[in-house]
Amino acid sequence: MDTFHDTSADMAALRRLIGTARVVALGEGAHNITEFYGLRDLLFRFLVRECGFTGLVLESGFAEGLAVDKWIGGGPGRVETVARDGVTYRFGACEPMRRQLRWMRRRNSGGAAKVAFYGMDLPGSSTSPGPAVRACLDRLPARPGDEELLRLSDLGDRSRAAVRYAAMSASDRARLLDGLRGLEERALRAHRRSGPDDEDAEIALWCAASLEAFVAEADEDGTSSEGPYPREAFMARSVEWILRRERRVVVSAHNAHVRRTPLHGRPTLGGLLSAQLGADLVVIGMTYGSGPEVTFTQRSSRPFDCDVTLGTRTLTPTSVESRLDRLGREVALLEPRRAPDGFFDGVRGTLAGGELDPVDDFPAAYDALLHVRRVNRIPGAFERLRAEFSEAARAGFEAAAPDTDAPEEQSMRPGDLGGLRDTEESESQ
Repeated sequence: MDTFHDTSADMAALRRLIGTARVVALGEGAHNITEFYGLRDLLFRFLVRECGFTGLVLESGFAEGLAVDKWIGGGPGRVETVARDGVTYRFGACEPMRRQLRWMRRRNSGGAAKVAFYGMDLPGSSTSPGPAVRACLDRLPARPGDEELLRLSDLGDRSRAAVRYAAMSASDRARLLDGLRGLEERALRAHRRSGPDDEDAEIALWCAASLEAFVAEADEDGTSSEGPYPREAFMARSVEWILRRERRVVVSAHNAHVRRTPLHGRPTLGGLLSAQLGADLVVIGMTYGSGPEVTFTQRSSRPFDCDVTLGTRTLTPTSVESRLDRLGREVALLEPRRAPDGFFDGVRGTLAGGELDPVDDFPAAYDALLHVRRVNRIPGAFERLRAEFSEAARAGFEAAAPDTDAPEEQSMRPGDLGGLRDTEESESQ
Protein backbone atom coordinates (compact mmCIF):
# COMPACT_ATOMS: atom_id res chain seq x y z
CA MET A 1 0.00 0.00 0.00
CA ASP A 2 1.42 3.34 -1.02
CA THR A 3 1.05 5.92 1.76
CA PHE A 4 -1.27 8.19 -0.19
CA HIS A 5 -2.53 6.21 -3.19
CA ASP A 6 -4.55 3.00 -2.95
CA THR A 7 -3.93 -0.09 -5.04
CA SER A 8 -6.57 -2.68 -5.84
CA ALA A 9 -4.64 -5.52 -4.18
CA ASP A 10 -4.07 -3.69 -0.92
CA MET A 11 -7.63 -2.39 -0.75
CA ALA A 12 -8.94 -5.89 -1.44
CA ALA A 13 -6.90 -7.12 1.53
CA LEU A 14 -8.38 -4.39 3.72
CA ARG A 15 -11.90 -5.14 2.53
CA ARG A 16 -11.44 -8.81 3.40
CA LEU A 17 -9.99 -7.92 6.80
CA ILE A 18 -12.80 -5.52 7.70
CA GLY A 19 -15.63 -7.66 6.37
CA THR A 20 -18.96 -6.59 7.82
CA ALA A 21 -17.57 -4.97 10.98
CA ARG A 22 -19.37 -1.82 12.05
CA VAL A 23 -16.31 -0.24 13.67
CA VAL A 24 -12.76 0.03 12.37
CA ALA A 25 -10.55 1.31 15.18
CA LEU A 26 -7.49 2.84 13.56
CA GLY A 27 -4.66 3.45 15.99
CA GLU A 28 -1.43 5.37 15.59
CA GLY A 29 1.85 5.04 17.43
CA ALA A 30 2.24 8.82 17.52
CA HIS A 31 -0.13 11.64 16.75
CA ASN A 32 0.71 14.56 14.47
CA ILE A 33 2.55 12.34 12.00
CA THR A 34 1.93 13.44 8.41
CA GLU A 35 1.79 9.92 6.97
CA PHE A 36 -0.72 8.74 9.58
CA TYR A 37 -3.08 11.57 8.70
CA GLY A 38 -2.75 10.57 5.05
CA LEU A 39 -3.43 6.89 5.70
CA ARG A 40 -6.48 7.68 7.81
CA ASP A 41 -7.86 9.94 5.09
CA LEU A 42 -7.20 7.30 2.43
CA LEU A 43 -8.81 4.51 4.46
CA PHE A 44 -11.84 6.57 5.44
CA ARG A 45 -12.56 7.65 1.86
CA PHE A 46 -12.31 4.04 0.69
CA LEU A 47 -14.62 2.78 3.42
CA VAL A 48 -17.17 5.51 2.72
CA ARG A 49 -17.19 4.95 -1.03
CA GLU A 50 -16.93 1.17 -1.12
CA CYS A 51 -18.25 -0.15 2.19
CA GLY A 52 -20.98 2.23 3.32
CA PHE A 53 -19.19 3.81 6.28
CA THR A 54 -20.89 7.01 7.47
CA GLY A 55 -18.93 8.42 10.41
CA LEU A 56 -15.44 9.54 11.42
CA VAL A 57 -14.84 9.48 15.18
CA LEU A 58 -11.71 11.11 16.60
CA GLU A 59 -9.87 11.14 19.90
CA SER A 60 -11.11 14.70 20.36
CA GLY A 61 -13.66 16.52 22.47
CA PHE A 62 -17.28 15.50 21.92
CA ALA A 63 -18.63 18.99 22.62
CA GLU A 64 -16.15 20.72 20.33
CA GLY A 65 -16.83 18.25 17.54
CA LEU A 66 -20.43 19.42 17.21
CA ALA A 67 -19.24 22.53 15.35
CA VAL A 68 -17.11 20.44 13.00
CA ASP A 69 -20.05 18.23 12.09
CA LYS A 70 -22.17 21.32 11.44
CA TRP A 71 -19.48 22.73 9.12
CA ILE A 72 -19.06 19.56 7.04
CA GLY A 73 -22.84 19.59 6.70
CA GLY A 74 -22.64 22.95 4.95
CA GLY A 75 -22.48 25.32 7.90
CA PRO A 76 -20.70 28.70 7.80
CA GLY A 77 -17.11 29.43 8.71
CA ARG A 78 -13.56 28.82 7.53
CA VAL A 79 -12.09 25.37 7.71
CA GLU A 80 -8.97 26.74 9.44
CA THR A 81 -11.05 28.06 12.34
CA VAL A 82 -13.36 25.05 12.49
CA ALA A 83 -10.49 22.57 12.56
CA ARG A 84 -8.45 24.57 15.07
CA ASP A 85 -11.29 25.04 17.54
CA GLY A 86 -13.32 21.89 16.90
CA VAL A 87 -10.58 19.24 16.89
CA THR A 88 -8.94 19.23 20.32
CA TYR A 89 -5.39 18.42 21.50
CA ARG A 90 -4.37 20.68 18.58
CA PHE A 91 -4.97 17.81 16.16
CA GLY A 92 -6.82 20.19 13.85
CA ALA A 93 -4.04 22.76 13.47
CA CYS A 94 -2.61 21.25 10.31
CA GLU A 95 -3.33 20.96 6.62
CA PRO A 96 -3.89 17.17 6.53
CA MET A 97 -6.79 17.50 8.98
CA ARG A 98 -8.25 20.40 7.04
CA ARG A 99 -7.92 18.39 3.83
CA GLN A 100 -9.95 15.55 5.30
CA LEU A 101 -12.67 17.90 6.54
CA ARG A 102 -12.88 19.61 3.15
CA TRP A 103 -13.43 16.24 1.50
CA MET A 104 -16.20 15.39 3.97
CA ARG A 105 -17.90 18.73 3.28
CA ARG A 106 -17.69 18.18 -0.49
CA ARG A 107 -19.11 14.69 -0.05
CA ASN A 108 -22.06 16.08 1.86
CA SER A 109 -22.76 18.76 -0.75
CA GLY A 110 -23.39 16.19 -3.47
CA GLY A 111 -25.93 13.47 -3.95
CA ALA A 112 -23.93 10.68 -2.28
CA ALA A 113 -24.66 9.25 1.15
CA LYS A 114 -23.79 11.76 3.88
CA VAL A 115 -20.93 11.45 6.34
CA ALA A 116 -20.71 12.73 9.90
CA PHE A 117 -17.92 13.86 12.24
CA TYR A 118 -17.78 13.11 15.97
CA GLY A 119 -15.44 13.67 18.87
CA MET A 120 -15.60 10.97 21.53
CA ASP A 121 -13.43 12.52 24.22
CA LEU A 122 -13.58 14.79 27.26
CA PRO A 123 -13.89 18.55 26.72
CA GLY A 124 -11.07 21.06 26.59
CA SER A 125 -8.32 18.56 25.70
CA SER A 126 -9.19 16.82 28.98
CA THR A 127 -8.15 19.87 31.01
CA SER A 128 -11.11 22.27 30.83
CA PRO A 129 -14.85 21.55 31.19
CA GLY A 130 -15.76 24.88 29.56
CA PRO A 131 -16.66 23.73 26.02
CA ALA A 132 -19.04 21.03 27.28
CA VAL A 133 -20.63 23.42 29.79
CA ARG A 134 -21.31 25.95 27.03
CA ALA A 135 -22.67 23.34 24.61
CA CYS A 136 -24.91 21.94 27.32
CA LEU A 137 -26.24 25.32 28.47
CA ASP A 138 -26.92 26.33 24.86
CA ARG A 139 -29.43 23.49 24.70
CA LEU A 140 -31.16 23.94 28.06
CA PRO A 141 -33.52 26.65 29.36
CA ALA A 142 -31.48 29.43 30.98
CA ARG A 143 -31.28 29.73 34.77
CA PRO A 144 -29.75 32.19 37.21
CA GLY A 145 -26.13 31.26 37.83
CA ASP A 146 -25.42 30.02 34.31
CA GLU A 147 -23.05 32.88 33.53
CA GLU A 148 -21.13 32.24 36.73
CA LEU A 149 -20.78 28.56 35.86
CA LEU A 150 -19.51 29.51 32.41
CA ARG A 151 -16.96 31.84 33.97
CA LEU A 152 -15.70 29.22 36.41
CA SER A 153 -15.57 26.42 33.84
CA ASP A 154 -13.80 28.30 31.05
CA LEU A 155 -10.22 27.64 32.11
CA GLY A 156 -8.60 28.51 28.78
CA ASP A 157 -6.45 26.50 26.42
CA ARG A 158 -5.09 23.08 27.29
CA SER A 159 -1.93 23.81 29.27
CA ARG A 160 -3.29 27.06 30.71
CA ALA A 161 -6.40 25.20 31.90
CA ALA A 162 -4.33 22.53 33.64
CA VAL A 163 -2.31 25.19 35.45
CA ARG A 164 -5.42 27.13 36.46
CA TYR A 165 -7.21 24.04 37.70
CA ALA A 166 -4.21 23.01 39.79
CA ALA A 167 -3.99 26.52 41.29
CA MET A 168 -7.73 26.88 42.02
CA SER A 169 -8.70 27.67 45.58
CA ALA A 170 -10.61 24.97 47.42
CA SER A 171 -13.75 27.11 47.46
CA ASP A 172 -13.63 27.87 43.71
CA ARG A 173 -13.01 24.25 42.89
CA ALA A 174 -15.90 23.14 45.09
CA ARG A 175 -18.19 25.66 43.40
CA LEU A 176 -17.09 24.49 39.97
CA LEU A 177 -17.60 20.80 40.71
CA ASP A 178 -20.96 21.46 42.38
CA GLY A 179 -22.01 23.46 39.32
CA LEU A 180 -20.97 20.67 36.95
CA ARG A 181 -22.92 18.09 38.95
CA GLY A 182 -25.95 20.37 39.00
CA LEU A 183 -25.74 20.80 35.24
CA GLU A 184 -25.63 17.04 34.78
CA GLU A 185 -28.83 16.70 36.80
CA ARG A 186 -30.55 19.44 34.74
CA ALA A 187 -29.62 17.73 31.48
CA LEU A 188 -30.90 14.41 32.75
CA ARG A 189 -34.22 15.89 33.83
CA ALA A 190 -34.62 17.69 30.50
CA HIS A 191 -33.95 14.47 28.63
CA ARG A 192 -36.46 12.55 30.69
CA ARG A 193 -39.11 15.16 29.98
CA SER A 194 -38.51 15.39 26.23
CA GLY A 195 -37.34 11.90 25.34
CA PRO A 196 -34.65 10.63 22.93
CA ASP A 197 -36.24 12.24 19.86
CA ASP A 198 -35.38 15.74 21.09
CA GLU A 199 -31.98 16.39 19.51
CA ASP A 200 -31.06 19.28 21.79
CA ALA A 201 -31.89 17.27 24.89
CA GLU A 202 -29.95 14.28 23.58
CA ILE A 203 -26.84 16.36 22.83
CA ALA A 204 -27.09 18.19 26.17
CA LEU A 205 -27.28 14.87 27.97
CA TRP A 206 -24.13 13.57 26.29
CA CYS A 207 -22.26 16.80 26.96
CA ALA A 208 -23.28 16.35 30.59
CA ALA A 209 -21.99 12.78 30.48
CA SER A 210 -18.64 14.12 29.31
CA LEU A 211 -18.63 16.46 32.32
CA GLU A 212 -19.36 13.58 34.66
CA ALA A 213 -16.38 11.70 33.19
CA PHE A 214 -14.26 14.87 33.41
CA VAL A 215 -14.94 15.14 37.16
CA ALA A 216 -14.25 11.43 37.66
CA GLU A 217 -10.98 11.69 35.75
CA ALA A 218 -9.98 14.72 37.83
CA ASP A 219 -10.55 12.62 40.96
CA GLU A 220 -8.56 9.68 39.59
CA ASP A 221 -5.23 9.42 41.39
CA GLY A 222 -3.83 6.61 39.28
CA THR A 223 -3.29 4.27 42.23
CA SER A 224 -6.14 1.89 41.43
CA SER A 225 -5.39 -1.01 39.11
CA GLU A 226 -9.01 -2.03 38.65
CA GLY A 227 -11.29 -0.97 35.84
CA PRO A 228 -10.74 1.55 33.07
CA TYR A 229 -9.82 5.16 33.56
CA PRO A 230 -12.99 7.31 33.43
CA ARG A 231 -11.81 8.94 30.22
CA GLU A 232 -11.26 5.57 28.55
CA ALA A 233 -14.72 4.40 29.59
CA PHE A 234 -16.34 7.60 28.32
CA MET A 235 -14.72 7.24 24.90
CA ALA A 236 -16.07 3.70 24.62
CA ARG A 237 -19.54 4.82 25.68
CA SER A 238 -19.37 7.65 23.15
CA VAL A 239 -18.69 5.19 20.33
CA GLU A 240 -21.67 3.11 21.45
CA TRP A 241 -23.79 6.31 21.50
CA ILE A 242 -22.62 7.18 17.99
CA LEU A 243 -23.47 3.71 16.70
CA ARG A 244 -27.10 4.39 17.51
CA ARG A 245 -26.88 7.08 14.81
CA GLU A 246 -24.42 5.70 12.26
CA ARG A 247 -24.21 2.44 10.35
CA ARG A 248 -20.45 1.99 10.30
CA VAL A 249 -17.66 4.23 11.62
CA VAL A 250 -13.90 4.70 11.69
CA VAL A 251 -12.58 5.42 15.19
CA SER A 252 -9.17 7.14 15.27
CA ALA A 253 -7.03 7.25 18.43
CA HIS A 254 -3.60 6.36 19.78
CA ASN A 255 -2.56 2.70 19.66
CA ALA A 256 -2.59 2.72 23.45
CA HIS A 257 -6.35 3.30 23.30
CA VAL A 258 -7.52 1.14 20.40
CA ARG A 259 -5.68 -2.07 21.34
CA ARG A 260 -7.96 -4.78 22.67
CA THR A 261 -5.70 -5.96 25.47
CA PRO A 262 -5.21 -4.03 28.73
CA LEU A 263 -2.37 -1.53 29.08
CA HIS A 264 -0.57 -1.65 32.42
CA GLY A 265 -3.45 -3.71 33.77
CA ARG A 266 -6.20 -1.22 32.87
CA PRO A 267 -8.88 -1.89 30.21
CA THR A 268 -8.60 0.18 27.04
CA LEU A 269 -11.10 1.76 24.66
CA GLY A 270 -10.54 -1.15 22.27
CA GLY A 271 -11.02 -3.72 25.00
CA LEU A 272 -14.24 -2.13 26.18
CA LEU A 273 -15.59 -1.94 22.61
CA SER A 274 -14.56 -5.53 21.94
CA ALA A 275 -16.62 -6.70 24.89
CA GLN A 276 -19.67 -4.92 23.46
CA LEU A 277 -19.18 -5.45 19.73
CA GLY A 278 -17.32 -8.72 19.32
CA ALA A 279 -16.79 -9.42 15.61
CA ASP A 280 -18.24 -6.01 14.73
CA LEU A 281 -14.90 -4.45 15.75
CA VAL A 282 -11.68 -4.54 13.72
CA VAL A 283 -8.54 -3.03 15.28
CA ILE A 284 -5.68 -1.75 13.11
CA GLY A 285 -2.58 -0.28 14.73
CA MET A 286 -0.28 2.06 12.77
CA THR A 287 3.43 2.06 13.59
CA TYR A 288 6.59 3.59 12.14
CA GLY A 289 10.27 2.82 11.97
CA SER A 290 12.35 5.96 11.56
CA GLY A 291 11.34 9.56 12.05
CA PRO A 292 10.93 12.21 14.72
CA GLU A 293 10.34 11.37 18.36
CA VAL A 294 9.49 13.80 21.14
CA THR A 295 10.68 13.06 24.67
CA PHE A 296 9.81 14.74 27.94
CA THR A 297 11.81 15.20 31.12
CA GLN A 298 9.60 16.11 34.03
CA ARG A 299 10.90 18.92 36.25
CA SER A 300 8.20 18.94 38.90
CA SER A 301 4.71 17.61 39.60
CA ARG A 302 3.18 20.83 38.30
CA PRO A 303 1.11 20.35 35.12
CA PHE A 304 3.12 20.56 31.89
CA ASP A 305 6.33 21.44 33.76
CA CYS A 306 8.88 19.51 31.74
CA ASP A 307 11.63 19.87 29.20
CA VAL A 308 10.59 18.94 25.66
CA THR A 309 13.16 17.52 23.24
CA LEU A 310 12.86 16.50 19.61
CA GLY A 311 15.06 13.63 18.51
CA THR A 312 15.14 10.77 16.02
CA ARG A 313 13.57 7.42 16.81
CA THR A 314 15.90 4.57 17.67
CA LEU A 315 14.38 1.12 17.21
CA THR A 316 14.90 -1.33 20.04
CA PRO A 317 15.16 -5.03 19.15
CA THR A 318 12.21 -5.93 21.38
CA SER A 319 9.85 -3.50 19.66
CA VAL A 320 7.39 -4.67 17.01
CA GLU A 321 8.51 -1.73 14.90
CA SER A 322 11.97 -3.27 14.60
CA ARG A 323 10.47 -6.55 13.41
CA LEU A 324 8.11 -4.84 10.95
CA ASP A 325 10.93 -2.72 9.52
CA ARG A 326 12.66 -5.91 8.42
CA LEU A 327 9.82 -6.60 5.99
CA GLY A 328 11.51 -4.03 3.75
CA ARG A 329 8.38 -2.27 2.46
CA GLU A 330 7.80 1.44 2.71
CA VAL A 331 4.28 0.66 3.93
CA ALA A 332 3.48 -2.87 5.11
CA LEU A 333 0.20 -4.42 6.22
CA LEU A 334 0.53 -7.43 8.53
CA GLU A 335 -2.21 -9.50 10.13
CA PRO A 336 -0.74 -10.90 13.37
CA ARG A 337 -2.88 -14.03 13.20
CA ARG A 338 -1.41 -14.81 9.77
CA ALA A 339 2.18 -13.91 10.64
CA PRO A 340 4.85 -16.57 10.10
CA ASP A 341 5.65 -18.82 13.04
CA GLY A 342 8.08 -17.11 15.39
CA PHE A 343 7.52 -13.63 13.95
CA PHE A 344 6.72 -12.17 17.38
CA ASP A 345 9.33 -14.16 19.32
CA GLY A 346 11.23 -11.72 21.52
CA VAL A 347 8.89 -8.84 20.75
CA ARG A 348 7.72 -7.13 23.93
CA GLY A 349 5.58 -4.24 22.72
CA THR A 350 5.09 -1.10 20.63
CA LEU A 351 7.09 2.11 20.87
CA ALA A 352 5.45 5.22 22.30
CA GLY A 353 7.39 8.36 23.13
CA GLY A 354 10.72 6.60 23.47
CA GLU A 355 9.30 3.93 25.74
CA LEU A 356 7.81 0.50 25.13
CA ASP A 357 4.11 -0.10 25.69
CA PRO A 358 4.00 -3.78 26.64
CA VAL A 359 1.96 -6.11 24.43
CA ASP A 360 1.88 -9.75 25.53
CA ASP A 361 -0.25 -11.10 22.68
CA PHE A 362 -0.26 -9.23 19.36
CA PRO A 363 -2.95 -11.37 17.67
CA ALA A 364 -5.23 -10.64 20.62
CA ALA A 365 -4.43 -6.91 20.65
CA TYR A 366 -4.61 -6.09 16.93
CA ASP A 367 -6.28 -7.53 13.85
CA ALA A 368 -3.69 -5.79 11.67
CA LEU A 369 -0.57 -3.64 11.90
CA LEU A 370 0.04 -0.97 9.27
CA HIS A 371 3.73 -0.04 9.35
CA VAL A 372 5.41 2.95 7.68
CA ARG A 373 9.20 2.78 7.50
CA ARG A 374 9.86 6.54 7.44
CA VAL A 375 7.59 9.33 8.63
CA ASN A 376 7.57 13.09 9.11
CA ARG A 377 6.10 15.22 11.86
CA ILE A 378 3.51 17.86 11.03
CA PRO A 379 5.43 21.09 10.21
CA GLY A 380 5.72 23.40 13.19
CA ALA A 381 4.22 20.88 15.61
CA PHE A 382 7.25 20.57 17.86
CA GLU A 383 7.96 24.29 17.97
CA ARG A 384 4.39 25.03 19.05
CA LEU A 385 4.50 22.28 21.64
CA ARG A 386 7.74 23.49 23.17
CA ALA A 387 6.47 27.09 23.29
CA GLU A 388 3.25 25.93 24.95
CA PHE A 389 5.09 23.94 27.61
CA SER A 390 7.49 26.79 28.31
CA GLU A 391 4.60 29.19 28.83
CA ALA A 392 2.75 26.68 31.02
CA ALA A 393 5.85 26.05 33.12
CA ARG A 394 6.25 29.78 33.78
CA ALA A 395 2.57 30.18 34.63
CA GLY A 396 2.62 27.10 36.84
CA PHE A 397 5.62 28.31 38.76
CA GLU A 398 3.98 31.66 39.41
CA ALA A 399 0.62 30.17 40.36
CA ALA A 400 1.82 27.08 42.21
CA ALA A 401 0.15 26.38 45.51
CA PRO A 402 2.35 25.38 48.46
CA ASP A 403 1.18 21.76 48.31
CA THR A 404 2.58 21.04 44.86
CA ASP A 405 2.37 17.29 45.41
CA ALA A 406 -1.38 17.34 46.01
CA PRO A 407 -3.53 14.85 44.06
CA GLU A 408 -5.06 17.70 42.06
CA GLU A 409 -1.94 17.69 39.89
CA GLN A 410 -2.56 14.15 38.69
CA SER A 411 -2.86 15.52 35.15
CA MET A 412 0.79 14.51 34.72
CA ARG A 413 -0.08 10.84 35.26
CA PRO A 414 1.29 8.71 32.40
CA GLY A 415 -1.51 7.30 30.26
CA ASP A 416 -3.73 10.37 30.64
CA LEU A 417 -3.74 12.63 27.59
CA GLY A 418 -2.97 15.47 29.93
CA GLY A 419 0.03 13.47 31.08
CA LEU A 420 3.57 13.03 29.87
CA ARG A 421 3.58 10.06 27.55
CA ASP A 422 0.36 10.82 25.74
CA THR A 423 1.17 14.51 25.58
CA GLU A 424 4.29 13.75 23.59
CA GLU A 425 2.51 11.33 21.29
CA SER A 426 -0.94 12.84 21.08
CA GLU A 427 -0.60 16.55 21.32
CA SER A 428 2.66 17.47 19.68
CA GLN A 429 1.55 20.70 18.03
